[in-house]
Amino acid sequence: MANSSITLTQLDFDSYKSSLKSYLNSQDRFKDYDFDGSNLSVLIDLLAYNTYQNAFYLNMVGNEMFLDSAKIRDSVVSHAKELNYLPRSYRSATAGIQLSITPTDSNKNSIVVPKGTTFVSRVDDFTYTFSTNENIVISNKNNQGVFTSNNITIYEGNYLSDTYSVNYANPLVYKITNQRVDLSSVEVIVFEDNGSTTQEYTRATSLFGHNSTSKVFFLQAARDGTYEVVFGDGVVGRKPLNNSVVVIEYRISNGELPNGAFRFINSGRIDNEANVAVTTVSAAIDGAVAETMESIKFNAPRAFTTQERAVTSEDYENLLKANYPEINAVVAYGGEEADPPQFGRIFLSIDLNDTDGLPRIKQTEYSRFLKTRSSVAIEPVFISPEYTYVYVNSRVKYNINLTLLNPEDIRSIIIDSILNYSSANLNNFSKTLRYSSLVKAIDNSDTSIISNETDVELVKYLTPVLATTATSALGVTSGALSNIVDTGAGGVDVGNQFIKVDFKVPLTLSPSILGDTHEAADAHAVRSSPFTYGGISGCIVEDDGAGVLRIVQPTGAEHRKIVDIGTVNYNTGLIQLNNFNITNFEGSAFKIYASARTKDITSKENVILNIIENDMNISIEQIRE
Repeated sequence: MANSSITLTQLDFDSYKSSLKSYLNSQDRFKDYDFDGSNLSVLIDLLAYNTYQNAFYLNMVGNEMFLDSAKIRDSVVSHAKELNYLPRSYRSATAGIQLSITPTDSNKNSIVVPKGTTFVSRVDDFTYTFSTNENIVISNKNNQGVFTSNNITIYEGNYLSDTYSVNYANPLVYKITNQRVDLSSVEVIVFEDNGSTTQEYTRATSLFGHNSTSKVFFLQAARDGTYEVVFGDGVVGRKPLNNSVVVIEYRISNGELPNGAFRFINSGRIDNEANVAVTTVSAAIDGAVAETMESIKFNAPRAFTTQERAVTSEDYENLLKANYPEINAVVAYGGEEADPPQFGRIFLSIDLNDTDGLPRIKQTEYSRFLKTRSSVAIEPVFISPEYTYVYVNSRVKYNINLTLLNPEDIRSIIIDSILNYSSANLNNFSKTLRYSSLVKAIDNSDTSIISNETDVELVKYLTPVLATTATSALGVTSGALSNIVDTGAGGVDVGNQFIKVDFKVPLTLSPSILGDTHEAADAHAVRSSPFTYGGISGCIVEDDGAGVLRIVQPTGAEHRKIVDIGTVNYNTGLIQLNNFNITNFEGSAFKIYASARTKDITSKENVILNIIENDMNISIEQIRE
């Protein structure tokens, strides 16, 4: 007989116990029993405990069956393996050095720097070992007999190896035993015929182009954060001979800890030479730890959709983020979306962790990576990110009866709240500033805050070259930006005797056209920070409401026009300043402010929205309620 007294909708011990008691009470033979005061209470507790534990266990098992809900790393890795996704391993920091070696034998024609030659460096209180990953021959000898190398890349970490005997009667798992392996360093050598034959296997990332004789190996994730080597089955990929010996050599890394190391000392003799001078070309960068569970959950399904092919814009983004942990953010968009359109191109803008701009060596590395995965008809074009900042002007009221904090304390709390909002919701490509959420974050900063009136503007930072006229897009000897990047698709740049600043959002439309002299309080879509022009200090740039930019001089309660200086397109946010020749400006940078047409502001293309403390004006008013 079905029983409606059993409740199965909650994972709660008391609910189970109550449900069991209700069921027994509904039976004629137990209706007069006192379950709280009898020995049956112990039996009911036991049943409830058993039911609760089974339900909890099955719930956990159910969670681990799906990638989204799995909580154990091994479960997440197992699901990612089904999607043919290899989680990122530790990655060694790399640095650039140059060696100058004075040999003891002046007749030497070359010096060999063996693979694994070590160099040590310190970061904080810790010492790290860097080494070469290949044999390097130095033959550059000057008149003084000193051998000088080209730039040498050294990798943080020591080399280890694991050895296995092949026995197909009792198959083994060829496991890389150290969790801190850098997978890019893995090399596999197979010794066959009692060591008389050596087979070097290379890493393969797909099945394409391989046959039964291809000496390749594959890597896959294993349990406990390790990885394992997998050989071919004799149809795709050559199988090592039975009784052969497999040696897996690899480098282990300390992840991001050695980043920043810049002084290196050779810790051993090179080719029996003791007089070795090491010059640092570039400090250590790009060290990273293994991929987190959250990152695997995000990247695995997206990597599966790309199948190692870059076709759509999202494919380019997913491939780069999945393979390069130093990338903080990346955006890709087709050339047809550029202004003017550039068909046959895809624009890539990359923001690196702790690095301004995109170094040339990284651009070359990413281009090489994408070349084998993208269409030959599509040309990847790398452009630098553009940073558009948000100026926050907030007038906050708080009740002094609800807190012991003073106005400065309240201001600090509000600033922290705004910065937390920016960190969580902005500082990336294709992000939207939600005005209502920002206002709510300010209100929620402290329980004593009653209300706030907040205005936001967009800000671009420029660094003009003073007392010069903008004349060149290439020389940057102009009254424009000292950090100009020729994007090829709009942005902040200099060319054809003008400064171009593109906010890439529609700007607010002025209610009326302003005369040459007008009230200082009149609204503008565009304004600037003060500067000196023609010997007149305190000048600013503003629009007249009809799309013309001009330099004006604030005089009392009025603004008086000095000269027209450029134009603004209210629909696109493009600003152009012609022959902008100034002799000084206030602060560390010249700023141009713009009011967006809507309070919700979305960044697009290669623009990153962000809020920084320098762009906040928080005024505090005390009230009693």
